Parts: sequence; C-alpha cells; structure tokens
Amino acid sequence: MTTFHITSIEPQKKYPHRRNIYLDNAFAFGLDEEVVLKHHLHVGDTLSEATIQHVLMEEEAVRAKKKALSLLSYRARSVEEIRDRLNQKGYDDRIVNSIVEDFLRVGLLNDESFASAYIQTRMIQRPASKRLLIQELKKKGVKESMAARVVTEGYGEKSEIEVAKSLIELRFKRFRRGDRLKNKKKISDFLIRRGFDWDIINELLRWKEESDSEIT
Repeated sequence: MTTFHITSIEPQKKYPHRRNIYLDNAFAFGLDEEVVLKHHLHVGDTLSEATIQHVLMEEEAVRAKKKALSLLSYRARSVEEIRDRLNQKGYDDRIVNSIVEDFLRVGLLNDESFASAYIQTRMIQRPASKRLLIQELKKKGVKESMAARVVTEGYGEKSEIEVAKSLIELRFKRFRRGDRLKNKKKISDFLIRRGFDWDIINELLRWKEESDSEIT
C-alpha cells in the first residue's frame, strides 16, 4: 500500500484560514483549517491513498457548505436553487444531497417560507398576476400546489383586477394625454408583461377611458 508523509503544513498567504499541505516535500493540496483540525493532521503523519481521498472529499464538502451559506446570505433560496448552484460548481451529488438534508433539518432551507417571502416582496415591489407569480415560483423549484397556495395568501382579499387597477393608476395617471391608441397599447403591453389576462386588460382599458373622460 502506497503511503505519503506530511512534511509541512503552511498557512496560505491570501487565505489565512486555509493550509497548504506538503507530502514528501512537495505541495499536494490546500485544505480548509476546519478539515485539518477535524482529521488531526500534523507534520510527520503518514497518510494512505484512501485517507487522502477521504480528506479531499471532506474538503469539498466544507467548500460546498460555505458556498451554500454564502448564497443564503444574499437572499433566501429554494431547495432547487441551492441544488442547481452547487451542481453548477461541480460538487459531488452526495455532498449536495447531504448539505440540502442538513439545511432542511435546521431550517436554513424551507420552500414554503422562501415562497412566502418571495411573494410578499413581489407584491410590494412589482405586483403581477397570480398566474405569473405561480410560474416564477415553479421555475425556482417550488411545487405548483404550494406556489398556488402561497400566491393566494399573498394576494389576501385583493382581486387580480384590483391589483391591475392599482398598477395602472400608479403608472398611467393621465390616460387622456397624448395619442389615445398609443396610450392604450402602452397600458395593455404593460399588463401583459405582468401576466394579466385579456379579459382583465380590456375591462381596465374601458374603465380607464371612462374615468379619464369624466375629468376631460
């Protein structure tokens, strides 16, 4: 069985929390200090090839976990988002699955909480139709049944037509100004981008035209 000897363990200059490991007087690999401490690595230790592979797998797990925590520090994520980002980085599937399971267990990942926060923010910043919001959550890996329930809760007592009406009132305060046909197209295009159906759009166009006519 081939064995190797640790001849030096040195801190990295740019990353003090990482260590350069030298085997038989030659640089072998870098490790997070957490991995070094966990495996009690010291100068003079003898490592088998199997031990080295185990240590390197542990190193990958630490890096993957830190990447996942970094992603969550920016904003909440769905389970699928975390899986996708870690997979894109090339981390082993076993490690990704383990991290997801650990994060679900301690509450760092929770699709329902993520979906609720996402919809709450969207309804404040960029309200849209229920259909579009459900589609957005599904793209992020949230189950359709959960997405539909969370979006309905996010709407509260408001109807889609009430939400669309508030958007028009904010964005197009004076529909009677300028070319009427162009203004109608601007409104309909805007509402289409927000996912509203044509029956709602046509009803709001009639309402806007009538309400502006009253103040003309």
